[in-house]
Amino acid sequence: MSTSAEIPASVVTQFRLRSGASREFSRLLGDLNASLVSQADFLGSEMHLDSSGGSPTAVWHFATAQSAKSWMTGAPLADFARALDPYSTSEPVSNVLLEPAESGKASTVITTRVLPDNDAWFADWQGRMGAAQQQFPGYVGQRVQAPVAGVNADWVAIVAFDSEDNLKRWEASPERQSLIQESVPHIDRYDVRPATSAFESWFAKDEGGAKPPAAWKLSAIVLLVLYPIVMLEVFTLNHVTKALDLEPALGIFIGNAVSVAITGFLLIPWASSLLNWWLVPPEALARKRTQQGAALVVALYAVSVIVFAVIITRFPALLP
Repeated sequence: MSTSAEIPASVVTQFRLRSGASREFSRLLGDLNASLVSQADFLGSEMHLDSSGGSPTAVWHFATAQSAKSWMTGAPLADFARALDPYSTSEPVSNVLLEPAESGKASTVITTRVLPDNDAWFADWQGRMGAAQQQFPGYVGQRVQAPVAGVNADWVAIVAFDSEDNLKRWEASPERQSLIQESVPHIDRYDVRPATSAFESWFAKDEGGAKPPAAWKLSAIVLLVLYPIVMLEVFTLNHVTKALDLEPALGIFIGNAVSVAITGFLLIPWASSLLNWWLVPPEALARKRTQQGAALVVALYAVSVIVFAVIITRFPALLP
């Protein structure tokens, strides 16, 4: 039987940025993500923006909760937080979540440190909070994770509504305010941060309740969009870094950073949306669509290779 430390988990970190800090945040985040690529148990990352752009949420997926915890408390994330400090209005809040959370179009992540010997009371209180939420329009759901020994010391709740207006209506309600006041004597700290779509993947949602996309399909899409970007960098960016006489290690790093930024924030969401019918088909059509999509992706691979082979043959000077 698997323990909580052996099952997949994600590190979810919420930030609050100063005005105009988004560019520096993206640069530092790109450096941090690049350092994770070689880690065997790292499964991927996401970054989501709220409507204002000032409260981004980063999600890093790991093969085990122990790996997630070790990375969350390790030097790379701490160094990143220190470098980001001049551009932040408050310290980042990080949590380890043991499984993906269901989300609507507007979500809030609530982190609560309960006073000793108050967990039973808090569990009952959280149930009453959930019952109150259900009475409000647009309520999608709530997921509550109790403290996990050796992983998380806090209670983490994710509350989802179908729109920001409905979420704000609940947050401003007298019912919620009354319950929060009731909890004050029982908690040490309480943090609420918006996380619009914080737990949706880069990849599109399913049709009619199908299972999440298979890992090989996600990898296939990454390769499909990454290969052309890398080839275009060979024809362009590599010449620039060579002309600037940059160290090869630095030049390769710059190329990887550009590739990650373009594929992660632009091409993967676009491609996964177009291929959503293949990534997460309805159960009844899963086999047929999987075969059709695989054939299409292989054909696109072939077209890409042929196109770039022809370009290289006709214009060999493009190679550095």
